[in-house]
Amino acid sequence: MKKIKGINRKASKNKRYRRQIGYREFISSIEARKALVKSMNLMDDTFFAAVMEDTEVCTYVLREITGIDTLIVKACKVQYHIRNLISHSVILDILAEDDTGRVYNIEVQKSNEGNHAKRIRAYQANLDSVMLEKGWDYDLLPEAYFIFISSFDPFGLGDNYYEVERKLKGRRNRVPNGVHEIYLNTKITTDRDITKLLHYFKNSDASSEDFGPLSDKVRFYKNNEKGGVTMCEKVQRLIDESNEEIRIKYEKALKKERAEHEAEIARLKAELAAVKNSKPAPK
Repeated sequence: MKKIKGINRKASKNKRYRRQIGYREFISSIEARKALVKSMNLMDDTFFAAVMEDTEVCTYVLREITGIDTLIVKACKVQYHIRNLISHSVILDILAEDDTGRVYNIEVQKSNEGNHAKRIRAYQANLDSVMLEKGWDYDLLPEAYFIFISSFDPFGLGDNYYEVERKLKGRRNRVPNGVHEIYLNTKITTDRDITKLLHYFKNSDASSEDFGPLSDKVRFYKNNEKGGVTMCEKVQRLIDESNEEIRIKYEKALKKERAEHEAEIARLKAELAAVKNSKPAPK
């Protein structure tokens, strides 16, 4: 009797474990992989990071945004942690450095929550703290670009490109300190050249070839089997970090795929039954 109780307890434990790993099973399945890839775009920070960690892609995107045609990214880090023991730590979506020493922080944001300008200020402070070692002259601080790409208009002024300038109050004189703040969004359509790229961030169409290495990398993750597996692994790591919002999104995508699959099977069964019923009965 004790043995049976033990087995029951173990079976109950296994059921709980299956519920916990249900999403792992989801992203390992073929249908889930299709649902996963179809639903992602460059405004999803996981997909964005996977695409942008390629230095050629990062170079292309930064050239388009900054207008610096000679820019060449030599290093690109994704989900870069800056940890502070006595103050607030931050995680940067993208931190890149070019061959001249300039640094670039790129963030993508879908939800309009919090003070985004102060968020950039905090990121700048944290980045400066790790860029300038003790005893170094302030002139050694690198030129830095902070680029915020959102799915909403952060200032509500009906534009999709905003760049912050430091000026003396009441004068036209600029006060350059080596910091550039650029705010882009995918919500507003303008006649700016950057608009097409921002639309691509929103739809991330795998059939598009208009954006050079960026299109190539998106197509790799969406159409290539190896790319799909790689992306699933990246998303799994995100799930392991308890990102509940992403987990729910892709579980819904899986349910939709399964429902469509079951509907197709039901349709085929109905057609088969109709064919059988239409045959004349044997004499």
